[in-house]
Amino acid sequence: MAAVTAAAITMAAMPSAVYAADGDTLSATSTTPEDYEAYLVEQVELGDSDAQETLSQYQELSDSQKEQFVTLLNDPQRGQELGDFISDTSDVDSIDEESYVTEMRKETEGGNVVLEAELTAEQTETAPTTDEEISDPSGTRYYDRWATYSVSDTIFGVKVTTVKIGVNYRTTSSRVVKVYNGWASHRNWVPFASFSNSPVKEWISADPANNATAETIWQGKWAGFEWDARERIWADQSGFKGGYLK
Repeated sequence: MAAVTAAAITMAAMPSAVYAADGDTLSATSTTPEDYEAYLVEQVELGDSDAQETLSQYQELSDSQKEQFVTLLNDPQRGQELGDFISDTSDVDSIDEESYVTEMRKETEGGNVVLEAELTAEQTETAPTTDEEISDPSGTRYYDRWATYSVSDTIFGVKVTTVKIGVNYRTTSSRVVKVYNGWASHRNWVPFASFSNSPVKEWISADPANNATAETIWQGKWAGFEWDARERIWADQSGFKGGYLK
Protein backbone atom coordinates (compact mmCIF):
# COMPACT_ATOMS: atom_id res chain seq x y z
CA MET A 1 0.00 0.00 0.00
CA ALA A 2 1.19 3.54 -0.72
CA ALA A 3 1.08 6.37 1.83
CA VAL A 4 -1.27 5.17 4.56
CA THR A 5 -3.82 7.70 5.76
CA ALA A 6 -7.32 7.80 7.16
CA ALA A 7 -8.42 6.59 3.74
CA ALA A 8 -7.11 3.19 4.77
CA ILE A 9 -9.89 3.21 7.33
CA THR A 10 -12.50 5.22 5.45
CA MET A 11 -12.16 4.26 1.79
CA ALA A 12 -14.88 6.57 0.60
CA ALA A 13 -16.21 8.05 -2.62
CA MET A 14 -18.31 11.18 -2.34
CA PRO A 15 -19.98 13.75 -4.56
CA SER A 16 -17.62 16.54 -5.59
CA ALA A 17 -19.20 18.91 -3.07
CA VAL A 18 -20.92 18.13 0.24
CA TYR A 19 -22.46 21.02 2.17
CA ALA A 20 -22.94 21.74 5.85
CA ALA A 21 -26.21 22.96 7.27
CA ASP A 22 -25.10 26.58 6.87
CA GLY A 23 -24.26 26.06 3.20
CA ASP A 24 -20.48 25.87 3.60
CA THR A 25 -18.68 22.99 1.91
CA LEU A 26 -17.74 20.23 4.35
CA SER A 27 -14.04 19.59 4.79
CA ALA A 28 -11.86 17.19 6.73
CA THR A 29 -11.82 19.64 9.65
CA SER A 30 -15.29 21.21 9.61
CA THR A 31 -17.81 18.37 9.81
CA THR A 32 -19.98 18.55 12.93
CA PRO A 33 -22.24 15.81 14.35
CA GLU A 34 -25.25 17.73 13.00
CA ASP A 35 -23.66 18.08 9.55
CA TYR A 36 -22.95 14.37 9.32
CA GLU A 37 -26.46 13.37 10.33
CA ALA A 38 -27.93 15.84 7.83
CA TYR A 39 -25.73 14.35 5.14
CA LEU A 40 -26.95 10.81 5.91
CA VAL A 41 -30.59 11.94 5.96
CA GLU A 42 -30.07 13.48 2.53
CA GLN A 43 -28.59 10.23 1.17
CA VAL A 44 -31.63 8.31 2.42
CA GLU A 45 -34.00 10.85 0.89
CA LEU A 46 -32.12 10.53 -2.42
CA GLY A 47 -32.94 6.82 -2.42
CA ASP A 48 -29.81 5.24 -0.96
CA SER A 49 -31.41 2.44 1.03
CA ASP A 50 -28.07 1.27 2.45
CA ALA A 51 -27.50 4.71 3.99
CA GLN A 52 -30.44 4.01 6.31
CA GLU A 53 -28.40 1.36 8.14
CA THR A 54 -25.58 3.84 8.75
CA LEU A 55 -28.02 6.59 9.76
CA SER A 56 -29.76 4.30 12.26
CA GLN A 57 -26.43 3.24 13.76
CA TYR A 58 -25.27 6.85 14.02
CA GLN A 59 -28.49 8.02 15.68
CA GLU A 60 -28.02 5.39 18.39
CA LEU A 61 -24.77 7.03 19.54
CA SER A 62 -24.74 9.35 22.54
CA ASP A 63 -23.90 13.02 22.01
CA SER A 64 -20.43 12.39 23.38
CA GLN A 65 -19.88 9.46 21.02
CA LYS A 66 -21.05 11.54 18.07
CA GLU A 67 -18.46 14.18 18.94
CA GLN A 68 -15.74 11.53 19.11
CA PHE A 69 -17.05 9.98 15.89
CA VAL A 70 -16.65 13.17 13.85
CA THR A 71 -13.27 13.84 15.46
CA LEU A 72 -12.07 10.50 14.12
CA LEU A 73 -13.81 11.06 10.80
CA ASN A 74 -12.21 14.50 10.40
CA ASP A 75 -8.66 13.36 11.15
CA PRO A 76 -6.74 12.67 7.89
CA GLN A 77 -4.05 10.84 9.91
CA ARG A 78 -6.40 8.22 11.37
CA GLY A 79 -5.04 5.41 9.23
CA GLN A 80 -1.50 5.71 10.58
CA GLU A 81 -2.36 3.35 13.44
CA LEU A 82 -4.18 0.78 11.36
CA GLY A 83 -1.95 0.72 8.31
CA ASP A 84 -2.87 -2.00 5.88
CA PHE A 85 -5.84 -4.20 6.75
CA ILE A 86 -3.47 -7.15 6.39
CA SER A 87 -0.68 -6.72 8.91
CA ASP A 88 2.02 -8.80 7.23
CA THR A 89 4.05 -6.86 4.67
CA SER A 90 5.04 -9.74 2.41
CA ASP A 91 4.80 -9.34 -1.34
CA VAL A 92 1.19 -10.08 -2.26
CA ASP A 93 2.32 -11.86 -5.40
CA SER A 94 4.24 -14.38 -3.27
CA ILE A 95 1.25 -15.38 -1.10
CA ASP A 96 0.62 -19.12 -0.99
CA GLU A 97 -3.12 -19.42 -1.67
CA GLU A 98 -3.29 -22.89 -0.15
CA SER A 99 -1.86 -21.94 3.25
CA TYR A 100 -2.86 -18.28 3.54
CA VAL A 101 -5.17 -17.44 6.46
CA THR A 102 -7.57 -14.58 5.72
CA GLU A 103 -7.45 -11.84 8.33
CA MET A 104 -10.96 -11.01 9.53
CA ARG A 105 -10.61 -8.04 11.88
CA LYS A 106 -8.28 -5.22 12.81
CA GLU A 107 -8.93 -2.35 15.19
CA THR A 108 -7.53 0.77 16.81
CA GLU A 109 -8.68 3.49 19.23
CA GLY A 110 -9.54 0.88 21.84
CA GLY A 111 -11.76 -0.96 19.36
CA ASN A 112 -13.73 2.13 18.36
CA VAL A 113 -12.34 2.06 14.80
CA VAL A 114 -12.57 -1.35 13.14
CA LEU A 115 -11.90 -2.93 9.78
CA GLU A 116 -13.81 -6.20 9.45
CA ALA A 117 -14.08 -8.71 6.62
CA GLU A 118 -17.19 -10.60 5.51
CA LEU A 119 -17.28 -13.67 3.29
CA THR A 120 -20.07 -15.22 1.19
CA ALA A 121 -20.27 -18.21 -1.13
CA GLU A 122 -23.10 -20.00 -2.94
CA GLN A 123 -23.51 -22.68 -5.59
CA THR A 124 -26.09 -24.03 -8.04
CA GLU A 125 -25.84 -27.42 -9.75
CA THR A 126 -26.29 -27.01 -13.51
CA ALA A 127 -26.53 -29.21 -16.57
CA PRO A 128 -23.56 -29.61 -18.94
CA THR A 129 -23.45 -26.68 -21.37
CA THR A 130 -20.48 -27.04 -23.71
CA ASP A 131 -20.01 -29.80 -26.30
CA GLU A 132 -17.12 -31.13 -24.24
CA GLU A 133 -19.26 -31.31 -21.10
CA ILE A 134 -22.22 -32.86 -22.91
CA SER A 135 -20.06 -35.57 -24.51
CA ASP A 136 -18.27 -36.45 -21.27
CA PRO A 137 -19.09 -40.15 -20.68
CA SER A 138 -18.29 -40.01 -16.97
CA GLY A 139 -21.49 -38.13 -16.08
CA THR A 140 -19.58 -35.37 -14.32
CA ARG A 141 -21.70 -32.92 -12.34
CA TYR A 142 -21.15 -29.20 -12.85
CA TYR A 143 -21.78 -26.30 -10.50
CA ASP A 144 -22.05 -22.56 -11.05
CA ARG A 145 -20.69 -20.75 -8.01
CA TRP A 146 -19.98 -17.29 -6.71
CA ALA A 147 -18.01 -15.95 -3.77
CA THR A 148 -17.41 -12.49 -2.34
CA TYR A 149 -14.95 -10.86 0.02
CA SER A 150 -15.73 -7.45 1.51
CA VAL A 151 -14.08 -5.19 4.06
CA SER A 152 -16.17 -2.69 6.01
CA ASP A 153 -14.94 0.24 8.06
CA THR A 154 -16.81 1.16 11.24
CA ILE A 155 -16.35 3.97 13.74
CA PHE A 156 -18.12 3.43 17.07
CA GLY A 157 -20.05 0.63 15.39
CA VAL A 158 -21.25 2.87 12.55
CA LYS A 159 -20.50 1.38 9.13
CA VAL A 160 -19.01 4.14 7.00
CA THR A 161 -17.63 2.30 3.96
CA THR A 162 -17.49 -1.13 2.37
CA VAL A 163 -15.36 -2.36 -0.51
CA LYS A 164 -16.20 -5.71 -2.05
CA ILE A 165 -14.83 -8.02 -4.70
CA GLY A 166 -16.54 -11.10 -6.11
CA VAL A 167 -15.93 -13.90 -8.58
CA ASN A 168 -18.42 -16.00 -10.56
CA TYR A 169 -17.12 -19.34 -11.75
CA ARG A 170 -17.86 -22.97 -12.73
CA THR A 171 -16.57 -26.19 -11.18
CA THR A 172 -16.94 -29.92 -11.10
CA SER A 173 -16.96 -31.61 -7.71
CA SER A 174 -13.15 -31.50 -7.70
CA ARG A 175 -11.89 -28.66 -9.93
CA VAL A 176 -12.47 -25.12 -11.14
CA VAL A 177 -13.09 -25.31 -14.88
CA LYS A 178 -14.07 -21.75 -15.80
CA VAL A 179 -14.15 -18.20 -14.45
CA TYR A 180 -17.13 -16.28 -15.80
CA ASN A 181 -16.19 -12.88 -14.44
CA GLY A 182 -14.95 -10.92 -11.47
CA TRP A 183 -16.51 -7.71 -10.19
CA ALA A 184 -15.99 -5.02 -7.56
CA SER A 185 -18.26 -2.55 -5.78
CA HIS A 186 -18.21 -0.12 -2.87
CA ARG A 187 -20.56 1.69 -0.52
CA ASN A 188 -19.61 4.98 1.10
CA TRP A 189 -20.94 7.46 3.64
CA VAL A 190 -17.90 9.66 4.39
CA PRO A 191 -17.46 13.25 3.16
CA PHE A 192 -14.35 14.81 1.56
CA ALA A 193 -12.64 11.63 0.32
CA SER A 194 -12.65 9.85 -3.02
CA PHE A 195 -11.47 6.61 -4.57
CA SER A 196 -11.75 4.54 -7.71
CA ASN A 197 -10.67 1.08 -8.81
CA SER A 198 -8.94 -0.51 -11.75
CA PRO A 199 -10.71 -2.94 -14.11
CA VAL A 200 -11.17 -6.28 -12.36
CA LYS A 201 -8.87 -9.07 -13.52
CA GLU A 202 -9.85 -12.71 -13.20
CA TRP A 203 -8.08 -16.02 -13.82
CA ILE A 204 -7.69 -19.64 -12.70
CA SER A 205 -4.56 -20.05 -10.63
CA ALA A 206 -2.10 -22.80 -11.55
CA ASP A 207 -2.21 -26.27 -10.03
CA PRO A 208 -2.19 -27.37 -7.32
CA ALA A 209 -4.22 -24.34 -6.20
CA ASN A 210 -6.68 -24.32 -9.15
CA ASN A 211 -8.62 -21.40 -7.71
CA ALA A 212 -10.99 -18.97 -9.40
CA THR A 213 -9.32 -15.64 -8.66
CA ALA A 214 -10.35 -11.98 -9.08
CA GLU A 215 -8.46 -8.80 -8.24
CA THR A 216 -8.77 -5.01 -8.39
CA ILE A 217 -6.62 -2.08 -7.27
CA TRP A 218 -8.34 0.66 -5.28
CA GLN A 219 -6.94 4.20 -5.41
CA GLY A 220 -7.95 6.79 -2.85
CA LYS A 221 -7.37 10.40 -1.82
CA TRP A 222 -7.96 11.96 1.58
CA ALA A 223 -7.21 15.58 2.46
CA GLY A 224 -4.16 15.68 0.21
CA PHE A 225 -2.94 12.15 0.98
CA GLU A 226 -3.05 9.36 -1.60
CA TRP A 227 -3.04 5.58 -1.18
CA ASP A 228 -3.65 2.42 -3.13
CA ALA A 229 -4.59 -1.11 -2.06
CA ARG A 230 -5.06 -4.40 -3.84
CA GLU A 231 -8.18 -6.44 -3.08
CA ARG A 232 -8.15 -10.08 -4.13
CA ILE A 233 -10.39 -13.12 -3.68
CA TRP A 234 -9.87 -16.76 -4.57
CA ALA A 235 -12.32 -19.67 -4.39
CA ASP A 236 -12.68 -23.27 -5.54
CA GLN A 237 -15.17 -26.14 -5.61
CA SER A 238 -15.53 -25.92 -1.82
CA GLY A 239 -16.39 -22.21 -1.89
CA PHE A 240 -14.45 -19.22 -0.54
CA LYS A 241 -10.78 -19.97 0.03
CA GLY A 242 -9.09 -16.64 0.78
CA GLY A 243 -8.95 -12.90 0.33
CA TYR A 244 -7.07 -9.79 1.33
CA LEU A 245 -7.00 -6.01 1.09
CA LYS A 246 -3.46 -4.63 1.32
